[in-house]
Amino acid sequence: MFEVEEAQKAQFLEFSEAWDNYMAQYEETAFKSLESLKEKHILELQEFQSKAFREAKLKVKNSRELLELRKKQQVLAKQKSYDEADIIKRKADKLEEWENAKNEATIGEIVEKKEAKFRQQQQLAVSAMLKRIRRDRNEQLKHRDQDSERLIQRNKNVRNDLLARQSAELKKTKDQTRRNLENSVLEVRLTQSRMARD
Repeated sequence: MFEVEEAQKAQFLEFSEAWDNYMAQYEETAFKSLESLKEKHILELQEFQSKAFREAKLKVKNSRELLELRKKQQVLAKQKSYDEADIIKRKADKLEEWENAKNEATIGEIVEKKEAKFRQQQQLAVSAMLKRIRRDRNEQLKHRDQDSERLIQRNKNVRNDLLARQSAELKKTKDQTRRNLENSVLEVRLTQSRMARD
């Protein structure tokens, strides 16, 4: 019985080690998948930022006032009214500088809003993956518990079967010993009885 219990302990240790290795591999694979998703998101974000910046820049135009000042500047320069053209040019440069700053801020806001929405989508994807990993991990742990319970039950059944066999063997041996003793006692009495008659 001791050998059986030792074998069952060794079997359970082997079972636990196999499951621990399996779960470690699962965790490593899950971690790699998560890291891979994060790397993909970084590349996608960079690509998205470039595209959003280009699109936002296309939407932002110079004002009609600035365009008219530049036309006026060209007309005055063609008419050789250089002093007036220079005054208009300085006025247009200041307006353009102000508009460029305003446009940059507008572009920044547009890109920022789009980027926030994009990051939110990425975060939802990461959250969904984490949720799947947790669910799968819990499912694996549930399977481990079920397998462990089956192994424990099987080992109990083997022990109970051995105990039942041992008990049956013991009973059989006791019965045989009792019969042998009874036969021996009977023979002794018969022998004594014969001796007493002779």
